[in-house]
Amino acid sequence: MIISEVFGFGVGDKSKEAWDSRNAKLCPFRNSPCTKSSKTEPLGICSLSDGEEAAALCPVRFLERDRCFVDAARLAFGPGASFGVFPEVRILRIEAEEDDQKDRKIGKVDYLLGKIENGEVTDFAAVEVQAVYFSGGEIRSSLNQYMNQPMGNVPLAERRPDFRSSAQKRLMPQLELKVPVFRRWGKKFFVVVDSQFFRALPGFKQTTQSNSELTWLGYPLRRVGERYQIQDPNIVFSEWDEIKNALREGTPPEPSDIIEELQTKLCRPSGGRPKMLTT
Repeated sequence: MIISEVFGFGVGDKSKEAWDSRNAKLCPFRNSPCTKSSKTEPLGICSLSDGEEAAALCPVRFLERDRCFVDAARLAFGPGASFGVFPEVRILRIEAEEDDQKDRKIGKVDYLLGKIENGEVTDFAAVEVQAVYFSGGEIRSSLNQYMNQPMGNVPLAERRPDFRSSAQKRLMPQLELKVPVFRRWGKKFFVVVDSQFFRALPGFKQTTQSNSELTWLGYPLRRVGERYQIQDPNIVFSEWDEIKNALREGTPPEPSDIIEELQTKLCRPSGGRPKMLTT
């Protein structure tokens, strides 16, 4: 795949606006300097693409036009609701062991959406945003090459999105910590990913909106002219137990398969047999 966006603009966009943003190392999706990997030398690569559809490498990429917040809030609170976006709220408390110590908070949710009525927060829902990590060659040298040759071609390199690692090693631990809390509270929990990420997930049984404990918003990130834009999401409702089973690392065998494997080990020559003990 190729680098598709640098500091918020498609790599084919040679406009003054695009290069002013790149040279200033700005992130247009949050209207502030990019801080990906470093505050002083940010790795301003937003996505990788096959030329038509991109996979987001940075979670901030999903903040385009605040689309994901509006879509999630409409599902959680209904159309026409006013709401606030509260970033990085910790939802779990660990009590201090000593009197002179303070309680600690863990379990940081990317965003809480708070429904606001007459100046009061009356309800809330969670939004977790997951970008994809990449595997293959390092990517900073390609970024430097592009930035130093404004009118040149996009550098090619052997790299690809690593959806498996991103889902099972990064996303799943976060969901295991947070979703059960919102499930207990009866509050909605949304996961925002791009459409390529969602298609790479293991299959799972879907449910209805009213029974959904975890709602997926899978956004296509498609090329429009020389830029990439978020399109309407694929909305998928799911139950937490289904997701836990689907994203489990590997598939458990039948107990009889385990018995057969143990029996094989037991019948090995004496040097390879298991230690034998008595209760």
